[in-house]
Order: sequence, then C-alpha cells, then structure tokens
Amino acid sequence: MKRLLFSIAISLALTTGVMAQGLKVVDFKLLETDLTANTHGTSKQDQNGETAALIKIVTPERGFTFDGGSLGIVDTEEHAGEIWLYVPRRAQKLIIRHQTFGVLRDFFYPIPIEGARTYEMLIDIGTGRYATITTQVAKANVYIDGENCGEAPLYNKYLNYGKHTIRAVKDRYEGQEEIVLTTTDEAKTRFVNVNMRDMSDHFGNVNVTVDNQADIWFEDRNVGTGSWQTQLREGTYVVETRKTDCDPEKTSFTVVAQRENNIKAAPPSPHTGLLHLYTRPRDVNATSNGSTPIDLSEAHTLPVGTYQLSLSRKGYVPKSVEYTVSHNETTRDTITLDRVKYIKPNAFYFGAGYTMRPMGGITALAGMVYKNFDVQLSYTFGLTDSDEVPWYSTDGNDTYLSTMTYKRSTFAAKVGYQFELTDRLGITPQLGYEIETLSASVSDGTNTYGDKASANCISLGAKLLYAPMQRLYLFANPALSLGMSKDSNFEHIVDNSDITAGGFMMTIGAIFNF
Repeated sequence: MKRLLFSIAISLALTTGVMAQGLKVVDFKLLETDLTANTHGTSKQDQNGETAALIKIVTPERGFTFDGGSLGIVDTEEHAGEIWLYVPRRAQKLIIRHQTFGVLRDFFYPIPIEGARTYEMLIDIGTGRYATITTQVAKANVYIDGENCGEAPLYNKYLNYGKHTIRAVKDRYEGQEEIVLTTTDEAKTRFVNVNMRDMSDHFGNVNVTVDNQADIWFEDRNVGTGSWQTQLREGTYVVETRKTDCDPEKTSFTVVAQRENNIKAAPPSPHTGLLHLYTRPRDVNATSNGSTPIDLSEAHTLPVGTYQLSLSRKGYVPKSVEYTVSHNETTRDTITLDRVKYIKPNAFYFGAGYTMRPMGGITALAGMVYKNFDVQLSYTFGLTDSDEVPWYSTDGNDTYLSTMTYKRSTFAAKVGYQFELTDRLGITPQLGYEIETLSASVSDGTNTYGDKASANCISLGAKLLYAPMQRLYLFANPALSLGMSKDSNFEHIVDNSDITAGGFMMTIGAIFNF
C-alpha cells in the first residue's frame, strides 16, 4: 500500500512539473555546413526577393503555428521529424503557439538571422527531454522501450519524463542502459552512451528456406528470396514469407545457441479462384497448360493465373481455349465442340478412280466445294480397245483401206450441289459437259484413219460420297452422257461400228479433301 501511494505521489509530482514547464526552446544554433536554405528546390524568397533563412525545428509534436511579428513568416513546411520554418533575414523574434501545449511569446533569436543560412531549433513541449544516444559499435540498431528507433547515433530524440530502457544490437554485440528523466535535470540534452559487448556464445547459425522462391521477411525487412542465412541470438523469432498473388504466411522458430538451426518456412498461400466450365458434349478429354489432365465435369479451385486448355473427343473438332483465373472470383463459360465435318461444305479435293463403260479407263479428277456448290474437272485415260472398225474409201468404189481399233479419252467439266445425308454420307447431283476423243491404232493395213475423232456430250449424274475418315472420300459416280455433236471422223466410226458418243458409265474411286 505504501509503495502504491508513493508511485501516485511521484506521478502527481511529474504531472505538476510537466504542466509547469510549458513550451520552451532548449537549443538554437547555426548549422554551418547545411546548405538547404541556399539550394535550388529547397530555398525560398521573401517578399523583397531575397533568399530567406531556414529554421529546422525539431519537436515531437505537430500542430504548431508561428508568428514572426512585423517581418512575418515566409513559409512553413512539414518534413519527417522536422518543421521547416522560412523567415526573412534580420528576423528578431518568434511567437510559437500550440492548442495543447500553450504559447511561447517573444522568443528572441540568440544569434543574428542571416539570409540563405540554415538553423536548428529544439522545442521542448514540457513533457520530457531531448537525448542523444551513441553506441560503441557503429550503426547499431537502437531500441527504446522495445521500439526500434533506427541506427545509432540518434540525435535529438525526445523522451518523456520517466524511466526508459535503451537497448543496442549490432551483429553479435549487445548492450543495454536504463535512464530516468525528471524535471529537475539541469542539462538541456541528455547524452546516453550504450556500452556493448560480444554475445557470440548466445548466438546460433540460422538457415531459413522456403519453396517457390518466395521472399523472406524478418523484422519488416526483405532478407532473402528462397533462402536466408544469418546468426541470431537464442530465443524465439518469426519470419514471414511473401509472394505476388499470394497471402503471406508466418513461421515461428526457436534459435538454440551455438548450433545450426535449419528452418523450413511455410510458403505463402497462392491466391485462388474458381474455374467452372460446361462442355458440350459433357464427356471430353482436356489438358491444362500442355500436359496436365483436368476433369472439366466439375469446378476447380486453381491458383490465379492464365490457363491454356486443350479439349478433344473422337468425332469432334479439337479446340484450344484460354482463361484467366482471378482472386476470389469464379470464371464460368460454356465450350461447345463442333462435330467433325466428314462431308465438308467447303473444301478443295483431288482423286482418282476407274470408269466402267465401253472403252473405259482411269479417271483423274480435281475440284472445289464452296458452300456446298461443287465444281469438278476430270480426265479419263482410255485403256480398253474397241472392236475392230474397217475403213473404206468414200469415192463410191468402197475400196478397203484399213482396219482400226480405238481408245476413248474424255475431258469433263461438271457442276453440282452437295447434300449431306448423314455425318459420313453425301450425294452431289451433277450436270456436265464432256469432250470425247478417240485415239486410233492400226489393226490391219498401213494407214491410220479416224485418229483424234471427237464428240461433244452433256452428262447427267450423281456423285455418291462415303467418308470412312477425315479428308478421305470413297465415291461412286454413275452418269448418263448424251452425244450432242460429232466431227466427220466420229460420224464415220459410229456408222461402221458399235461405238457411240456418250452412254452410261460408272466411276468408282477415292478423293482426298483439304
């Protein structure tokens, strides 16, 4: 009970002291080597066009207003840890106001204010004291009451009245000091030097690894990617792993002194989204990004990113699609595979077959189909000889000349319209124009007669198609050819033989389309 009453009394005394202190300037000096006031970008002109002086005000609070009297204030800027106050040269005094900490009236500058020069002012708000903290080891991290305040040396660090623990750490060196600040301290600035000593016996080697080349963060610093090696004092620590499009993960670990401490950190959790695709037909084979099978009959939770999908099914045209999966979003779509068109409405083709007719032969053909309209050219090479045809003179004496046999070759141009009967069956009614040419061979005698005899015909027929596989047709092409005109040689051959122009024929063969 006595200790509690003593603590309350001390607190009341300190509070009374704080209220009594009020605002005051504890230090004001010229910064000889600071050229901020006279540097392009940070210098300012007063109303007379002269370069103003700059006062860098150090204070733990914000919300101050300043009054420069008759000469006024040129400008005020807020900066990290400082207030920059621009005043005209020959300024004499300053009034400082704060809504909470009161007013400091008629502060007269202790040294002349010159234009284009930089000064420093420390304002005490009455709740504590400025301190300068140094360490034996350069750039040691300084912790004040557990808060990381930066690297030593720390200048003009404002500390409230009371007890403070100052700790310094650098590599394997550590030190700690405790200070008590009271209102009775006569010094304007407290100087604290933290003695540090080698603590190697309390450190262990630390090797942290993480999958997926994630970034490793320790004490709010990025210390490595994929792995990190360091030395830490014995105790418990936390590392955090981070990566783009992932939620960070924390891993706690304990360091044992003078040992190798190997830590496998938890990798960051990838951001995910839902990919939900409906396919027609439903049962398809699908792979993701080249080779990974994926079942599209159900929705998938996937890491965010872009996915290339390849879909296939027998009897359907394969399809490739691409989708981007976004964080916490559902990507939906319907994919329809087209049935394979065995009977194609648009194609180029070529093929060959055998034409069965009197004096038949091998037929080569080529053509194209556009929107089911079919244009075809063909040529039949005659292979079968006709019966012998005798030739006599036409001078009225009927003198025997020679006996000939003939082969028939036919050039044909046909047009038609293709109908798809089933997936694999088609029919193309055709109207054609043909030129039949006879080639003669002497069977008896010495002279050749009727060679190159020709006739013109019109044909009517139909091309029947069966597609056992893509790009291949088996066809049968029955046609009736009607002779329209003959030259004199063809007329003579017709009159003296059973050869006729035209007639019924059937061509069967195969066609390749593309």
